[in-house]
Amino acid sequence: LQYEYFNAVLINERDEEGNYLELGKEFILVPNDHFNNLPVNISLSDVQVPTNMYNKDPAIVNGVYWSESLNKVFVDNFDRDPSLIWQYFGSAKGFFRQYPGIKWEPDENGVIAFDCRNRKWYIQAATSPKDVVILIDVSGSMKGLRLTIAKQTVSSILDTLGDDDFFNIIA
Repeated sequence: LQYEYFNAVLINERDEEGNYLELGKEFILVPNDHFNNLPVNISLSDVQVPTNMYNKDPAIVNGVYWSESLNKVFVDNFDRDPSLIWQYFGSAKGFFRQYPGIKWEPDENGVIAFDCRNRKWYIQAATSPKDVVILIDVSGSMKGLRLTIAKQTVSSILDTLGDDDFFNIIA
């Protein structure tokens, strides 16, 4: 599938010759009081793909193409209820469609660490309640870096749990 979409990081970006970057075509952004005076496009959504994913991966492109029809739904929702603010679609493939469209800026290292699949709202919607028991080896062989890695792993697991989940940690 050859499909062009508005990548939230690349929109309005140009190369050295002044041409728009691929997936970064002209995307009109206007400051809007309703959105804290941020420059937004209330006619279109745009797509954010995590830095660690290839933005032209066939699974991403197919999902973005499939979700394109959400533009009309987002605009209609906003027209019917102007008190709405942000509307989102988070894909299991990793891309994130956001309305209204907005420009995303990477950090000083050129990275956008945001991945919708790690957000509490996504995890709660995508999974059912869980009962989790985590067993940590704290014997003498787990000193230093090994124990640090184990603790970080447990922390990462706990970050994925929601309000309806139950867990226990056994050392």
